[in-house]
Amino acid sequence: MSYDHKFTPVNSADNRHAHNRIGKAAATLAALALLGSMGAVAQDEVIVAVPAKAGAVEGKSQNSDVFIWQLLTEFAAPVFPNKSPSPVIFETWASDEDTFSNTPHWPGVGEPKKFHTSLLASTISGQHGIIDAPCNPPTGGAVGNFPTTGTPTPCIAEEVKRNRPQYDYIVKNNLNTQTGLAAAYTKGAAIVMPTESISVKGDWVPVKDLLQWLPNELKSIADVKKQYYTTFSDKVEYALVALHVSSRQNPNWVWGTFEHQLNPGRCDSMGCFDSFGAVVPAVKPDRNAENSQYGACAKTPKLKELMTKAQLSPVWDNYCLKSTQVDYVGPGGIPNVLGNSVIERIVGNGTVAASSCIACHAYASFGANGQPTASATAMLPYNPTGNPLPNVLKGSLQFDFMWGVLAAPAPASAGKP
Repeated sequence: MSYDHKFTPVNSADNRHAHNRIGKAAATLAALALLGSMGAVAQDEVIVAVPAKAGAVEGKSQNSDVFIWQLLTEFAAPVFPNKSPSPVIFETWASDEDTFSNTPHWPGVGEPKKFHTSLLASTISGQHGIIDAPCNPPTGGAVGNFPTTGTPTPCIAEEVKRNRPQYDYIVKNNLNTQTGLAAAYTKGAAIVMPTESISVKGDWVPVKDLLQWLPNELKSIADVKKQYYTTFSDKVEYALVALHVSSRQNPNWVWGTFEHQLNPGRCDSMGCFDSFGAVVPAVKPDRNAENSQYGACAKTPKLKELMTKAQLSPVWDNYCLKSTQVDYVGPGGIPNVLGNSVIERIVGNGTVAASSCIACHAYASFGANGQPTASATAMLPYNPTGNPLPNVLKGSLQFDFMWGVLAAPAPASAGKP
């Protein structure tokens, strides 16, 4: 993931002089195209990608922006509405450690939270499986102005949670270990998770590191607790800064990503689009500065009504839907892109303009030995966009868009969690 999508003018031998005259205009048109706001495209312009935007959701009359917000108001609701503080619903779901284990278990309410390093980042670095380290300095910290010095070194932790329908499907079908996956490969039956399946992936920053990252916006731990959803892991308090959401409501899943409104550069590269929950439904990227602040994402009355009905904490007002995605490509076959400034850019060391939730997860798969093949995992640093490449999946059985398959323990680890 070492490149950005760029718009490359295609010179014609007969039009080189004309091309030179319109160079500046072409660059402007290209930038507008990335925002999806361009009505016509110059003949010598190649549009490499467009931001993913709201689309259809099977069995629902609302678009994907409405659908993802509805899900968030359900799983971010407090477990104990009359108790403060209270864990929220998604925190009671199964983690990857709970699921992909030789001894899987559904966690009890109040079970200690255990973070881990990013599976994406560890796989890119050549380490497969869950790394037993609660919080690691991100590889791409500098690109997001995330602090890289301090004692201890500032870090970002990750947590993936899967709801009960998804957990049950994986465990009951013995898809939680490489041995079980190898048996499933031999049978050749397609992996199709229940429509009700939901996954969330959160990135969390220690509160003290957040104060170091955003000294102008946050002056105290009290400021953080007033504006962020926070929790404890190993006696360290963490703040949620980014959240990916995926639902099996569509065969290719429905994807959405949220960012805290104070994330530096949260709308950089691709902009931010929320047709349901944001008073300002489209925010263009700042082309004159990197990692700038984009201000509050004020909520619409309809979303406020949903949040109030679900008894959400006021801190959730500070989380912004960046966009949703339901397909690999848009009109004309142009790849859709959707990326999070923390999850993809800082932690994954990738680029938002070359990220696609659906295109990346399409390669989640495993081979005859129950492990993802080298060609499939090679797509992670490649940062794919657009329609899947069939050759990459030769010899693989798809794991229904879920990269949690990377965490399945090997036979040699039998007897270990």
